[in-house]
Amino acid sequence: MFAFHRKSRSLIPVRDMEKIEFIQAEYEQDRSLTLEMEEEDSQSNTQTPRQRRNLIMIYLLFLAEAIMSTSLQSQISTLLPSTSGCLTMDTSFLRSILQCAYYSGSASGIMWGYAADIYGRRRIALMGLLGMSACCISMGFATSFVAFSLLRYVAGAISSAATVSALTMLADVTHGSSSRSKIVARLPLVAVCGQMGPLMSNTIRHFAQDHFHGVFVDYPGLAGQMACGLLVFSIGITEVLLLDETLPAAQKIKEEDYADCEKAAFLGQSLMNDSEESLSISIIEALNDDAAAPRTSEISMLQMVTAPSVLLLLASFSILSLHASTFEILLPHVGHNETHSFGFGIPCSWLSPVLLVVKCLAALRVLHLVPFLVKKVGTLPVYRRISMIFPVLYLIIPLMALAVSATDASTIISAVFNTIATLIKTTLAGAAHVLVILLVFSAAPDAASTGTLVGVISISELFKALAVGVTGVSYFLSADYSMAAVNGTLWAVLAVTALVGAGITWKLRESPRVGTDIPSECLTWQGMFDASSDDENGF
Repeated sequence: MFAFHRKSRSLIPVRDMEKIEFIQAEYEQDRSLTLEMEEEDSQSNTQTPRQRRNLIMIYLLFLAEAIMSTSLQSQISTLLPSTSGCLTMDTSFLRSILQCAYYSGSASGIMWGYAADIYGRRRIALMGLLGMSACCISMGFATSFVAFSLLRYVAGAISSAATVSALTMLADVTHGSSSRSKIVARLPLVAVCGQMGPLMSNTIRHFAQDHFHGVFVDYPGLAGQMACGLLVFSIGITEVLLLDETLPAAQKIKEEDYADCEKAAFLGQSLMNDSEESLSISIIEALNDDAAAPRTSEISMLQMVTAPSVLLLLASFSILSLHASTFEILLPHVGHNETHSFGFGIPCSWLSPVLLVVKCLAALRVLHLVPFLVKKVGTLPVYRRISMIFPVLYLIIPLMALAVSATDASTIISAVFNTIATLIKTTLAGAAHVLVILLVFSAAPDAASTGTLVGVISISELFKALAVGVTGVSYFLSADYSMAAVNGTLWAVLAVTALVGAGITWKLRESPRVGTDIPSECLTWQGMFDASSDDENGF
C-alpha cells in the first residue's frame, strides 16, 4: 500500500529529546497510577448513607437468625426443669436432638438460594422473618418432645431463608470492594449479640411465672418465646421499611450494543430503496443477528452442585462444621467433668459465663485478625493453615487434662489452660467460617447464581445435625461405659475428623475454572483479531 510522507523539523535539540520523553513517560505513569488508586477508593471504600443503611439491615437479618437459633435453652428448661446448673445425660440428649432437628431443617437453604436468584433476595428474606416470628410464638405453646422437635425443624427450614438471603445480599453489596473481608468478619460478633436474646427470654419467662397466672402457668415457655417472636417481628418490620433489593435487574441484550458502525452505515442505505440487493442484504443481516449477539445459558443447580471446586469447598466446610459442632456439644458436658475423665474441671456455676466471655473475645479477635491476614497472606492460604491447627488442638486439650490428673496438680491450672485453648479454638473456628464465606463469594460466577451457590454450601448443616445427634446419643448410651472412655473417644474422633478436613483444604482452589467448573456455554466469548494479519481466525 502506498502512502505519502512529509518531513517535519523539530525545534527541540536532539540531546534533550530523550530526557523530555523520559520525564513525560514517568509523568503519565504516575498519573495513571493515581487515577487507578482514586477509582479503586471511590468504588470500594466509599459508601453512601443508603448503602450503609442497607448493610445494617443485612446484619439485622443475621441477628434475627441468631436469636432464633439460640432460643433452645428456654425450651429445654420447659421440658426438663432442673435446679442444677450442670448438664446431665438427659439434658445433653434432649439438647442434641432438638439442635439436630434445627440443623436438619437449615439444610433446605439450597432451595431458598435458588428462589433468591429467581424472585429476589428481599422477598425471600422477609418471608423468612415472618415465618421465624410465627415459629417463635408456636413453640411457646408446645409442651411435648415431639412438638418441640417438629417446630425446631420447621424453624430451621424457615430461618435458612433469612440466612441464605442475607449471605447472598452481603455478596452483592461487597462485590468488588476491598473491605469485603472486614464486612464479613463482623458476622461472628453479630452471632454473639444474638446470645442476648435467650437471656432476656429467660428473664421474662421467670418474671411471668412469678407475677402472672393463667395461660403462662399452663405454658411455661410462652412468655420467653413471645419475647423472641416480638424481637424477630420488630426486625421484620424494620426490614420491610428500610431493606433494599440487591439482585441486579436483568437487562435485555439490545441489538444496538452489538452493531458495527461501518456495517450500520452501509446497511442504512438499504432503507432508501426497495431493490433486490437491499432485500438480500437485510436477510443476511437478520441471519447473522444470533452470531453478533450470542445468548448465554443460565447455570443450573445441577451444574453448580456437580462442579468439582464447589464439591471440594462443600466437603471442606462440612468437615469443619462436623468437628466444630461436635466440640460445641462436647464443651458444656466436659466442661464440668474432672480432669481424669478428659474434662476441663470448670465449676458448673462458672461454665456459662466463661463460655459467653470466650465467645465475645473470640468474635472481637476475628473482627481484627481476619482482614489483616487476608490482606497480607490471602484467603485460601490462611484457611489452609488454620485447618492444620485443629487436629493439634484436639490432641493437646485431653492430654493436658491427663497430665494434670497424673501429677495431682491443681485443677485451676487445667481450667485456665482449657479456657485459653477453648478461646483459641473458638477464634479459629470463627475465622475459618468467615474465610469459607469469602471463598464462596469468590467462587460465585455471577450475581444470578450467587444465591444458588450459597444454598449449596448450606448442605453442610446436615453434618452439623449429624455431629450433635451422634454426640447426644453417645452420652445417652454411655451408662455402660465410663465417662473417660466416652470423652476420650469423642476427642479422638474430633482429631481424626479435623485431620481429614485439613487434607481436603490443600486441594481447594480460590476461584472456579471454566470448562471443569463453569460450562463454557454459560459464558459469552469475544474474539480478538489482528488487524495487520491475513489470518481471519484471529489469535
